Amino acid sequence: MGKKIYRNKGSKDNIIISLAGAHGVGKTTIFNLFKKKMAENRKFKFFPERYRKISPFPFGSANKQIAFRSEIHFLQQFIRRNKNVINYDRKYNGRIIILDRTPLCVLIYSKSLNLKEKDYILIEDMYNSVDWKENYVIYLNAEPTTILRRIHQRGALDHRRKEWNEYEREYMQTILSYYNQLLLSKNQEERVFIINTEGLNEEQVLEKIMELITELSSYSFKKILESPSTQMNLIKFLKK
Repeated sequence: MGKKIYRNKGSKDNIIISLAGAHGVGKTTIFNLFKKKMAENRKFKFFPERYRKISPFPFGSANKQIAFRSEIHFLQQFIRRNKNVINYDRKYNGRIIILDRTPLCVLIYSKSLNLKEKDYILIEDMYNSVDWKENYVIYLNAEPTTILRRIHQRGALDHRRKEWNEYEREYMQTILSYYNQLLLSKNQEERVFIINTEGLNEEQVLEKIMELITELSSYSFKKILESPSTQMNLIKFLKK
């Protein structure tokens, strides 16, 4: 992948990897597909981005008060998840822990929503007060037009997505710019790996994630990659 990876091959320490990316890039879809493929594999443990399936506040609201509450809600959910990750990390060794979304996204979205300075500082202080368990971040990205098209194709929550500001191109561009600024900063570069999802289907993106995890952990996905359905997708991918 062109980047030096620091690890101890013989280490039994758990490796904690977050999947990151703007809403609509396909991050949660990939997370769920990965979780399904590894359902019978005790080597892997998956943690969702939040535990409340329905948010009490619309994400991405242009209303600054609502936006502030939604980001506090998200941060609270991440803190709860982090405690569960810490407990799991203490109990087990040699596992690969996959997180849906990196906690840093709270700062990225809070910046993108242009919160009042005092509200952003409160969120930032709360974020910095937590000892986040996260070794690496796999950042899925794509062009704004591609991400917006994927959001439209999902369609199931169309009425709510307008309320969440998800269809706004300017909002999407702002979010991507803050991902570049905060996630891809120099002090993060050793632990962040980028996968460009342009022109790739879900299986192909997951194959790239598996390749990265193999480099990070020396875990072999050979049996999974040799399954008939995945093998056919891999052949199509290599022919491109």
